[in-house]
Amino acid sequence: MNKHEVADIVVIGGGAVGTAVAACLAREGAQVALVELGEFAWGSSRRCDGHAVTYDSPPGYFSRFCKMGLDLFPQFAPLLPCDIEFTPEGLGLLVDNENDLETVRATYEGKKNEGVPVELWEQDELRRREPNVADHVVACLNFMGDAKLNPMRLAFGLAHMAKGHGANLFTRTRVTNIVVENGQLARVETTNGTIATQKVVLCAGVWTPELAAMAGVQVPIRPRQGQILVTERLQGLVGKNYAEYGYLAAKGGVARTGVTPEMERFGVAFVVEPSHAGTVLVGSSRRFVGMDIAPHPEVMRAIASRATHFFPKFSQTRIIRAYAGLRPASPDGKPIISPTHIQGVYVAAGHEGNGIGLSLITGTLVSQMLQGLEPAIELGPLHIDRFGLNPPALPAQA
Repeated sequence: MNKHEVADIVVIGGGAVGTAVAACLAREGAQVALVELGEFAWGSSRRCDGHAVTYDSPPGYFSRFCKMGLDLFPQFAPLLPCDIEFTPEGLGLLVDNENDLETVRATYEGKKNEGVPVELWEQDELRRREPNVADHVVACLNFMGDAKLNPMRLAFGLAHMAKGHGANLFTRTRVTNIVVENGQLARVETTNGTIATQKVVLCAGVWTPELAAMAGVQVPIRPRQGQILVTERLQGLVGKNYAEYGYLAAKGGVARTGVTPEMERFGVAFVVEPSHAGTVLVGSSRRFVGMDIAPHPEVMRAIASRATHFFPKFSQTRIIRAYAGLRPASPDGKPIISPTHIQGVYVAAGHEGNGIGLSLITGTLVSQMLQGLEPAIELGPLHIDRFGLNPPALPAQA
């Protein structure tokens, strides 16, 4: 970086969301500066399971939003300079409690009505497809278009797409101040120089509140830790991505039956993803423990125990490593994609566990917002004003 730079728009954050925002803005001709504290995918994007899905939201606004995000990947993937390993093999929601079947069937009908490709597998069909599944699993709601991908490749690919459209990329660069003069954004100050700009988009996940505070904006995002186990290379134990139906309750903080006190306390719900390397990723947990990213043995044991509940043969499998990451969680679990009460300061953060799948639709919406275009989906439910922490936001300016 030169000592003094100029940009139409500064995007802060080099994870999946920030790089998507930068790429979408640069494609539309904006002169973008993308600033990242470390390297691309340095934070939450390298510590997650890489799902782009529709399964984990009930029918309604957010479900439609997730589907729009998923539908963008086949359009973007061929344009990126690297293979993001996008695999739309589907994800199955495993039901282990017959009392849930009525709700599951209602979800099945609601999702079908939204255009989500979904099938309901009864127990015999599930057993035919997954012979290692536990006998007490009674059904599977299979979301046929849900996908997995490599989130690190996604972030790097989007960053280089942005660069190909003229964006300036600044890694290993800490933002030290966001300067507002007379109610208007004036510049972004960093450890490597100053960028004069009239617009900044804060896309730094769990680090967004700290950045927003520099500009006098309160952003209610908290880090919510999640842990993942990685198995040895396996063959044939599990065929594709699955999650338990109780994942939806764990995500919403709803009490569940049939789990241990430790699973309840740690927000443990079964999620599994066979990787391209032959290993299997097994999760997950949800805890508010500040910025802690250390795997904890108690949580690891609870995750492993929950995995054997759905696939008993996991008990014979070795774990080769574990890691933890931080989900940027808003109070209602939905992202913030919004202008603020400070002219020129915008937020695109708080996606919690959906940041990978919602990265491209977030980039698209921010680009539309900053061009003064009609958004692809109504943005009211994602507006920062819903929390009532700041003066009313000013309208976005093209």
